[in-house]
Amino acid sequence: MHETLDETLSALDDLIDDIYDWMIKRGDYYFDLKSNEELTARLDDIEERLIEYGDATVEPLKEYLHDTETYAHIVAAAVLQEIGTPAAIWQLIDAIESTDSKLCEYASEVLKSIGTPALQPLIERITDRLDNPAVDGNGDEIGILYTLGVLSEIRDPQSFDFMVGLLDRFDDGMGSLNLAYLCSRIYHQHNREIIPRLEAIAEKYEDNTPGNVAIEANGTIRHLLVDRILESEDWMIYGCCYICEDYDKHEKTCTASGEHKSYDSFCIQCIPEKEFSCELCYLKRFVTSPDDPYIDGCDIDNLPPIYVDLEYSHNQGDVIEEFEITTSYRNKGLITVEADSMELSFEFHTVDDLNVLKEFFEGAGDYLVGGIWFFIDTEEIFDELYPEAVDADGELIRRDDGSIVAVHKEDRFELKLVLNTDTIENLIAIIDTQRFLLLCDTHSYIDDFRERRDKVESDIRRVLRLGEPAEDSEEPEPEGAPPSPPCDHEFKLLKTHKKYTVYRCTKCGETKKEFA
Repeated sequence: MHETLDETLSALDDLIDDIYDWMIKRGDYYFDLKSNEELTARLDDIEERLIEYGDATVEPLKEYLHDTETYAHIVAAAVLQEIGTPAAIWQLIDAIESTDSKLCEYASEVLKSIGTPALQPLIERITDRLDNPAVDGNGDEIGILYTLGVLSEIRDPQSFDFMVGLLDRFDDGMGSLNLAYLCSRIYHQHNREIIPRLEAIAEKYEDNTPGNVAIEANGTIRHLLVDRILESEDWMIYGCCYICEDYDKHEKTCTASGEHKSYDSFCIQCIPEKEFSCELCYLKRFVTSPDDPYIDGCDIDNLPPIYVDLEYSHNQGDVIEEFEITTSYRNKGLITVEADSMELSFEFHTVDDLNVLKEFFEGAGDYLVGGIWFFIDTEEIFDELYPEAVDADGELIRRDDGSIVAVHKEDRFELKLVLNTDTIENLIAIIDTQRFLLLCDTHSYIDDFRERRDKVESDIRRVLRLGEPAEDSEEPEPEGAPPSPPCDHEFKLLKTHKKYTVYRCTKCGETKKEFA
């Protein structure tokens, strides 16, 4: 080396000043390495020279690492990551105990990138903080949550065994807040061997303990069981960016398409890394007026529809109309292909029902009957034959061109709805989505979500001084109970079509349609 470390650090000072000036000139406080080739080339050269000095660089970089007002901390963290020696790791561990949240977050990500070599220093720091409590410059006790959080995300038998030992230690009186946090973080080890231990903890603790130990333990158990579902096959579902492994949550970009998307964007090629968290979209609902108080966000009962143009034929000719594909399982599972004039629905109750439906759409067999029904409201055709609309069974028939025709036949008329190959692809994704939800046992999750949702609605209604909606009564009758008396229905508007209106009973959930 032809220059000293001090000279390299001086060059780094000049570079940091130039980067800062360049960002100020652009009015952009983010330095994109691709945006200035000259500065990037200088940065690469200086980082390479600093790395060559090894441990001699570590102590001088401390000042740069704690400078989060400029680009200095990013350079220092990158160099320490590449050096990767115990001295460099300890410097980063000190940083994640800083009161500067930006520094803590950045150093945490670097330690996770270093991985296994950082485990033993992290274990030693956590153990030392528990055995020998210390305070920071403000007199506040230095906790272990950040260091434990980093450790938990380095998946390794050493970190798993240490965290299991901490479970025992915290369970013996070290505080329920630490125990609750540990129960939530041990999930990142993705080791289902911990489930029996978590079940014992959940049974021991009440939900009203500080930190909600039982809730966190049960949540981790649930996530570990969902992992088993995720690993069971190569899922491709109709899902949102928030649950998709192809979504960069920091850049808000789909890494598969390269497009910028919000987390609640849906597509039929979602590869889920976790199950739906629909309260995120649901809470986007907002109040418009007392007469029309809610605009629905996404929830598991109300996934966004898929729109398709489909051809259907009857005794008087062919028609092309826009249909929407929707799903519902409030009372029973339905996948519905719906337009103003017609509905085609597939009913399901179990994963096996969905398996049969999926296998047919993928090419198994030439016919499928059962659990398929039409609702038809084409008054120009049927008014003379039927004073009201037709509600009838149907069947699916496969064509040689790959399309599938939904058919209903009677002596007086025949109705056909053509499901083209694009629509079939959409239906397969939707069927797989329902399979995924049922296999993840999402209904139990939904119950919790609905409780939170109802509380939000109640709070909004109270603020707007709106009356409370009538209570649904969908609880099953206890075994051996006498039959319930017929429901004295109280129907409430559910949805409106051009030619009919749908109402649902607020007591029993039964629906009815009234025609204009």
